[in-house]
Amino acid sequence: MKTGVWRNVGALGTHMIDCLRWMTQSEVEFVNGLLHTHVPQGAGETRDADDAFFIHGKMDNDTTFSVQLVSGVNHGLGSSIDVFGSEGTITLKNDKQLSFGRINEPLQKIEIPSHEAVPSHLSKEASAYYPAFHPFLEMIYDYIINDQADKDLPTIEDGHENQVIMDKI
Repeated sequence: MKTGVWRNVGALGTHMIDCLRWMTQSEVEFVNGLLHTHVPQGAGETRDADDAFFIHGKMDNDTTFSVQLVSGVNHGLGSSIDVFGSEGTITLKNDKQLSFGRINEPLQKIEIPSHEAVPSHLSKEASAYYPAFHPFLEMIYDYIINDQADKDLPTIEDGHENQVIMDKI
C-alpha cells in the first residue's frame, strides 16, 4: 500500500462479508484478498478507493468462499458470493440471483417471495433498498418495543467482526 493512500473494501464488501457470515452461521478463520483501483481519475477527481476486490478464505466450519466485486470498468462482472462446503454450494449474483445446490446436484435458483409492495412515493434509489431495509426496521421495532431480538438482527458485535475481517484484507 502506498503511503497516504487509504484502501478499503467499501460498503458492498462489508455487506458481502456479513452475508457470508450469516449464510454459513460461522466465522472467518482465514482470509486473503486483492484490492485494486481500475479508475483512478474520474469526474474531475483523483480516486484512491478500490473499485474492485477479490477475497478468498475459509470459515471455521471448513467452508471456503470467494467474494468478488468489479465496478467502474467497462464490461464489469458485477458482484458475486460463492460458498463451497461439504453439503453443497450457495451462490449470490449481483444481489439478485440466489442459488443453492446439494452435493452432486445442479444449482437451483431460490425464489425469494416479496411480501410487501414498495410504497409508490419512494425514489428509484430508495425503492431498490426497501425490500431489504423494511424487515430490518420491523426487527428493530420488535426489539425496542417487545425486548425480543430476532436471531437475524445484526448487532454492533457483528459490525465489529466484519471490520476485523476487512482490516485483515
